[in-house]
Amino acid sequence: MRNYTGLTEKYLWGQKKRSILTMIGIVLSVTLLTSIGTIATSYKDKLIRQTMQSYGDYHVSFNGIPGEAVSKVSNYATVGSAGIISREGYAVISETDEKEKKENPVTAPFRYLNVKRYDANAMNMLQVRLESGRLPENANEIILSSWGLNLFPNKPKLGDHIKLNLGVRTVASTGKEKAINGMGDFGWDLDEAFQARTQKEFKVVGIMKPPSNSAWSSAFIIPAITFNDNKAIDPDRPYFIYAKMKSMDQIKKKTESIVSSLKINDTDQGSALQLNRDNSIKNVRIEFNNELLKLYGKSTYDGVNKSSILALAAIIAIILICTFAVIYNAFHISVLERIAQFGILRCIGATPSQIRNIVLKEAAILSLVSIPIGLFTGTLFMKILFYSISFISLGFLNDMKMVVSIPILAFAGLLGLLTVYISAIGPAKQAARVSPLEAVKSSGNTNAEKITRIKKSAFMKKLLGLEGQFARRNLQRNKRRFRITAFSMIISVILFIVFSGIVDFLKQTSSSGMHYSYSINYEGPSKRIPDSVYQDVLKLEAVQKAYKFYNHQVEAIIPKNKINPNYYEVMKSMYSVDVGEGYRTGNNYLNSLGDNGLDDLKSKLIEGTIDREKMNRENGVIVLQKIAMITEKGKKLIIDQTNFKVGDQIQIRSPEEGKKEYTTVTVVGVADQELLSSGYSESHTVGFITTPKVIAKITGNDAFSRILIIANPDAPNAPITDYLQALIKQDAGYSYMDKVAESEQAKNDEMTSRILLYGFIGVIDLIAFINILNTVSTNLILRTKEFAVLKAIGMTQKQLNKMILLEGALLGVFAALNGILIGVALDFSIQRLFSDVVEMAWTIPWRNMGIAFAGAMITILVATIWPMRTLKKVNIVDALRRG
Repeated sequence: MRNYTGLTEKYLWGQKKRSILTMIGIVLSVTLLTSIGTIATSYKDKLIRQTMQSYGDYHVSFNGIPGEAVSKVSNYATVGSAGIISREGYAVISETDEKEKKENPVTAPFRYLNVKRYDANAMNMLQVRLESGRLPENANEIILSSWGLNLFPNKPKLGDHIKLNLGVRTVASTGKEKAINGMGDFGWDLDEAFQARTQKEFKVVGIMKPPSNSAWSSAFIIPAITFNDNKAIDPDRPYFIYAKMKSMDQIKKKTESIVSSLKINDTDQGSALQLNRDNSIKNVRIEFNNELLKLYGKSTYDGVNKSSILALAAIIAIILICTFAVIYNAFHISVLERIAQFGILRCIGATPSQIRNIVLKEAAILSLVSIPIGLFTGTLFMKILFYSISFISLGFLNDMKMVVSIPILAFAGLLGLLTVYISAIGPAKQAARVSPLEAVKSSGNTNAEKITRIKKSAFMKKLLGLEGQFARRNLQRNKRRFRITAFSMIISVILFIVFSGIVDFLKQTSSSGMHYSYSINYEGPSKRIPDSVYQDVLKLEAVQKAYKFYNHQVEAIIPKNKINPNYYEVMKSMYSVDVGEGYRTGNNYLNSLGDNGLDDLKSKLIEGTIDREKMNRENGVIVLQKIAMITEKGKKLIIDQTNFKVGDQIQIRSPEEGKKEYTTVTVVGVADQELLSSGYSESHTVGFITTPKVIAKITGNDAFSRILIIANPDAPNAPITDYLQALIKQDAGYSYMDKVAESEQAKNDEMTSRILLYGFIGVIDLIAFINILNTVSTNLILRTKEFAVLKAIGMTQKQLNKMILLEGALLGVFAALNGILIGVALDFSIQRLFSDVVEMAWTIPWRNMGIAFAGAMITILVATIWPMRTLKKVNIVDALRRG
């Protein structure tokens, strides 16, 4: 034969349905690879931008560098760019009046403006965000913080000129200049005075947005930024350098090299400071931006980087294996269907190598057509998914951008081509080994396999009937066909279990923090918010819910046998004071969100029940056991501190008002998270939640000094803010925090993650369903002669249908159970690979296992029923004649 390869095109055109089914398998596989790459790239882009916004776009910072060393750091060979900041000085914008001091004796004596000088790189690296205006461009321009404008005697506006008396903070009792740590945005003392040194006028050119990590002292120290190109460096002034390295590889070693190389020469001004290797760590604080570095796999913690790479490699390997299985099945089924055709070719002179080349050429042609389609459909699917995210979120998630990466598309295409070629080799060799005589007799696809002795089971016969016996024996006698079909289902179940586990894993490792819209705090002498204020808040139409927040510090005696041994190994220092059979611990907290908070907490319980009357009688508490912590090696640890059960008793006491006696409380429930939190607490203290009455009994204090408000998302928030501002004007002891934007961002981030991850699982489920449908349907159609024989010897159509359904059910049970076992094992293994990044207790994913089993059974039954309609129409004589 000379033009034997021309038969490939003729077959592909002649068997369009089979060719289309094979192409669908390739297209879906490449679509999966493209979708995964696009999702990963886009989500990484979002995380990087979000991390830059929260932590800055730099790699390492050098804090407290003396002026004479600035150029050595910023011009070092390994440094790509550097942002330089210095402190201009403090300015008093208001002084605490006598009324406020009387209302709140511990309030700060001054409200300061902390003016800092940034160069252009520093503003860019630290992501200075503006509400209005522009960034400063010279030393006479300034931007102010939006949350501090009301502290000025005359609230400045854009374009206004303000005169500031710049100076230093001193210790009032000694007159000495106060030591300032870091940038100086936090911390103040009652024994504090201010000493003005210079006066300077600035033009207000911009208003800054509030930072996401603002602290309480920000209400007293307000940052402001002016411009400095740092061409003239003051050798006596400390500087803060934020550096981006040319390469993030071995960043810790490079940074140590920079610090060790700094040698400060004596200057004409008589500077005595020498920055050498011995005292550099004392004089200069080095901080790595590990939150950003770990997203690039360049964290200073080697264990974190290796663990991330291994875990991602394992996930990619699973995807590749599953992709290979889909394409392999498509080609294998195509070869099985054409055994007789290959036999005819062998009879007329085709050699085994020519038969093999026919299959490989077929693979090449299908790849050239299918892979571009797969790349297009994968990109299109992601475009639709990202559009849907934007639509569903009503514009709140506009920071989630689809990133189309050419390297990702090229990688997906090449990987698809390689997978098709590898997948075609096995079927090609099988086709080349076809015996001409046996193939022409069509024995290659019905009874070529060796039939072994099949065990009889009286129990199975009674349970499943005659049809069930036939179904069981059909699965046992043709093991190759059984394995191919079962393999498709097993792979699909594994994919679902593994990626559902990853979704659950990511949900559990989400950041902590209480999510609410506003909080009212009272720091007046009474430390008590009147109940009338709470009732007024509830009446506001814009308020959806409001909780009275009672919070007290307590000491507790934790029984030794109730401490999680794994946590004890990490935090032994917490348990150093023995009291009988337990350890005394301080700084634990006892809190309550009022009676309505307890009612809403029921959904968070993992053990126990909530009965307020019973809790009041028995001093009942709900224990928060799980926390999230960062170890010294940079690993995030999610772990139970204790292992309390319902009914356990704990001794606690309040240090307030000199209380010395312990009160016995009873555990009535266990929860992992607080009511308004979507993550785990990061505090190394045990939390107890109870009723206001129990708190009053233990602490002798029935007051609440904070109200947490959840705003109605369908109503404007102006009534709430108007009420809160009026409240502050009436009593200086009140303050409030606006967390609407932060709360919305947290919800949006969670929604984004869920849509992406569940959308990805949806793609996997679709591919799995089509793969199983394709495999099962084709195998049933290939057995048309076999079914015709059974009908010829007396089996009715009803019995045949029952046999096929039972065969599918038995296959589904076998494949689902094996897929679940392997999937759970891989889920556990992947979590272990992440153990150097995040470690938490692994639990058996019963819910995912149940969904996988049910999904497998439904899919196999649908795949079985679908071709039965075609089989009903088959004429027995025609089927036997074609065979």
